[in-house]
Amino acid sequence: MATIEAIVKLLTKKNQKEYLEKEAYGTIHPVGRDEFTAAGQKNCKASMMVEVWGFEYEGQTEIIVDGRKMAVYRTYGPKSNGKIELYAGERVGKN
Repeated sequence: MATIEAIVKLLTKKNQKEYLEKEAYGTIHPVGRDEFTAAGQKNCKASMMVEVWGFEYEGQTEIIVDGRKMAVYRTYGPKSNGKIELYAGERVGKN
């Protein structure tokens, strides 16, 4: 899988059924094999790593990429280039 640039939606839960959406410019990367273990420990199936600018990310716990809603199970950063890595995946085991 190649690196893809796209507009993603960062979601903040407003209440049980509603979310606040914030669009952000993201660079989507594939995840490495070791990331599946880290995701599994948080009841997620690793799907991708999305880099967004640090000033756009405000602790959102869910993300929509290409119409797929996923949980942000881990973050890294901000890095020296001002970006934060969001590791996203689909929840498994619990609905």
